Amino acid sequence: MSGLPTNQEFLGRVTRFQRRLEEEDIDVALLVQRVDLYYLSGVDREAQLCVPAVGPAVLIVQKEMEHVRSCGAIEHMRESTSPSSLHDAVLEQLRQEPRRLGLELDILPINRYQFYQKVFPDADIIDVSPLIREIRMVKTDYEISCIQKAAEMADSMFEQVPLYLQEAETEMELAARVECYYRSKGHPGIICTRGFNSEAFYGHLMSGKNAALPSSSPGPTGGKGAGPFYSQGASKEKIGRHEPILIDYAANVEGYISDQTRIFSMGTLSEKYQKAHEVMVRVQDTLAEKGRPGVRSGDLYDLAQEIVKESGLKNGFMGYPDPVPFVGHGVGLELDEWPVIAARSDWILHEGMVLAIEPKFVFPGEGVVGIENTFVVTTNGMKKLNRFPDEICIC
Repeated sequence: MSGLPTNQEFLGRVTRFQRRLEEEDIDVALLVQRVDLYYLSGVDREAQLCVPAVGPAVLIVQKEMEHVRSCGAIEHMRESTSPSSLHDAVLEQLRQEPRRLGLELDILPINRYQFYQKVFPDADIIDVSPLIREIRMVKTDYEISCIQKAAEMADSMFEQVPLYLQEAETEMELAARVECYYRSKGHPGIICTRGFNSEAFYGHLMSGKNAALPSSSPGPTGGKGAGPFYSQGASKEKIGRHEPILIDYAANVEGYISDQTRIFSMGTLSEKYQKAHEVMVRVQDTLAEKGRPGVRSGDLYDLAQEIVKESGLKNGFMGYPDPVPFVGHGVGLELDEWPVIAARSDWILHEGMVLAIEPKFVFPGEGVVGIENTFVVTTNGMKKLNRFPDEICIC
């Protein structure tokens, strides 16, 4: 499967969302977040998608109507240049004032929220962000095909790293070569995230003790970064020999993300790094084997903790000094999608979910080892989409 999604693909997504609106007794939802808009309409412009629980969705566009009409997948569109025209557009769909109006309250600015309150003063405002994130958890065949292609893009990038390591002296020089390769293959250069203040730029590339530094990153590793403004990822520090080099980069095809990590080294690594890395691969493989439809994600997290404890590793699994309480996360159009393999999480796995499993171990003040691959949940366990070897690559 290739190319852009069909109109039927978008219609199926809208229908699933409408089913959830009806179940929650929500008359209509207005969606404005760019990724949600693209997911349901195929449009990434400034617009509002009006989705009634029953009836056709309508895309309310502020400008460039003809362009949006040529690329969007929503049949019904209308222009809105004022609050009254927005009100009229919603009223036309419902044929009455909305009782319960759904908004994406996890990302909506307060001034936008207040705007909707003024336009629909009699409506109860309901948070529909959990509903849209729920339906996005299970991927269609088209979505999985895009993520598979992103995984293949990542595999081809990792094949280039040994050559790049011969040319680059610093983390940033290596990062520049990796990022240039991704751009040459069509990577849009952006990794969308939903979390507040959690912008992502390709990912993290760091070596030696820099990878073990606590940082502003919400993940288990962070790096030194370019400076106080962005204190994570690649720095201007030189890459040394016989130290682990962590490349945690997300590939992107048609907006869909494959997240992966590999460890490289110029020269052999000490035995403690090798053993810890083997444990992290064992954690990944065990979770992939056990991660089948019907399994609770929190149980997978507990299983990961048991494996690490039994191996004798201490104080460094999933970060140091403050380990993150997860070992895997959903990926799709955003890097931080649901479900999450986390402590006490009650998500139940379903066939078609796509997750990145990322067990990592930090040796404080020294370095980081670990693995990350992207998997799709099948009836026989999680199928790994990446093909580049999981072992440490000695260059």
